[in-house]
Amino acid sequence: MFRYFLIFLVSLTSLLANVDAKPLKIVCHEFAPFSFQDSNNQITGILVEIARLACKSWQQGCEIELLPNKRAKKAFHSGQANGHFLGWNEERATSIWFSVPMLETEYGFYSLKQSNLSKINQLSSKSIGVLAPSNTYQSLLNIDLNQQQLGLEPMKIIMLNSANQQPLRMLAIGRFDAYFVNRDVGAYYAIQLNISDLDYLSSNEKTHYYLGFKMQYNDYDTIKSFNHHLATLLHQGVFDPLFKHWHVKTPKLNPSQYPSLNIPF
Repeated sequence: MFRYFLIFLVSLTSLLANVDAKPLKIVCHEFAPFSFQDSNNQITGILVEIARLACKSWQQGCEIELLPNKRAKKAFHSGQANGHFLGWNEERATSIWFSVPMLETEYGFYSLKQSNLSKINQLSSKSIGVLAPSNTYQSLLNIDLNQQQLGLEPMKIIMLNSANQQPLRMLAIGRFDAYFVNRDVGAYYAIQLNISDLDYLSSNEKTHYYLGFKMQYNDYDTIKSFNHHLATLLHQGVFDPLFKHWHVKTPKLNPSQYPSLNIPF
């Protein structure tokens, strides 16, 4: 009798845990091709599609909402949302747990072909537009500092408040000499705007995008469980058709690096 009572308690505990488990709420902002609203008013993008597909087969499930940039950040930092698509940096890792990497990309410089910019050192004293504050901005500051240490003149960095179509429009009319941005973001909006006379100069700095989870508002074991699920699907090639469709590279990061990046696993 006691054995059956124990089985009943275990089953009841499991049932209550499933009832209490709420879907992870994920917020994002307009950042095509990673997250954006399409012409049918549907939330889409490679990061959104990866998360959505992963959540379909994860017991707890997820809800994904697209908000203006400032509102998305506020919801994330206040705990109104569990997760937000992010790049990694040391400061964030002090208060945020990260998912396993969802994709690999890079930063680089877009310029008009007539500018003939083919080497980083040619950007000395040039005006460079960049979204700020952002990881992209910090990357550009590091590149500029390295160039100055080689004896070159500093870049004239122009801080922008958006990374949508507007910066490329500004580049096209000569508001600055080059636009430093995520390679895939720049390519997507160039196609949307039908701007073809562009050159792309890679910074040769690979970066990854993740789902970030504020440690203050999330449960470690839940994020660890989600990460194991996401890693399994990545290993099985479940997301490969998405990477091919969006012309984005699969993430390449050794799991041995996860602890130093604050990735529960």
